[in-house]
Amino acid sequence: MNRNMFRTFCIGWLIVLGVLGLPTCSSKQEEPAGAEKPASQEKSPDQESWQSTIFITKEGRRIAEVWAAHILVYNQKRLTVLKDSIHVDFFDREGHHNSVLTAREGEVDNRTKNLKAMGHVVVVSDSGIILETEELHWDNAKQKIISYLPVKFTTLNDTLIGDSFVSDPDLKNYEISNARGYSRRVIPVEK
Repeated sequence: MNRNMFRTFCIGWLIVLGVLGLPTCSSKQEEPAGAEKPASQEKSPDQESWQSTIFITKEGRRIAEVWAAHILVYNQKRLTVLKDSIHVDFFDREGHHNSVLTAREGEVDNRTKNLKAMGHVVVVSDSGIILETEELHWDNAKQKIISYLPVKFTTLNDTLIGDSFVSDPDLKNYEISNARGYSRRVIPVEK
């Protein structure tokens, strides 16, 4: 293993351990709630890596693999920030791949393992269904994909547009609020 591969391997493990929530020590006192720091005084990340993967699990099962071009881990906030392009592979309860999410950026709550993807979010299921929105949430406890913003949902025959969206990870069972759209189905007309 060459030096660059070893360095990437070590950084990847540090990110995985950080996301898993290993305890950290700090002598700093927390800021009072609501006290905002100027962006120039924002605390530096505790860990940082480039082109790395995070694994999200539930009860020992792989739920998602999150790749990001730039990852910043903030231990005190228990937050992992994903920047400059993200790619998420989702897996079902049996460990089979079922969908892919891409977005410009995102965040992982290290306590709940919930994911928020932002900026031209696209989810493509392995069956070919496509979901598009500007912000999408993964609720790890409920195992649901949720959007509170307008969505476009495209199947092989239909395109639906709605104001919000809730679905299982493979996009088979879904709810769209205020749904409207069009269909490409051929409907025979009786004469």
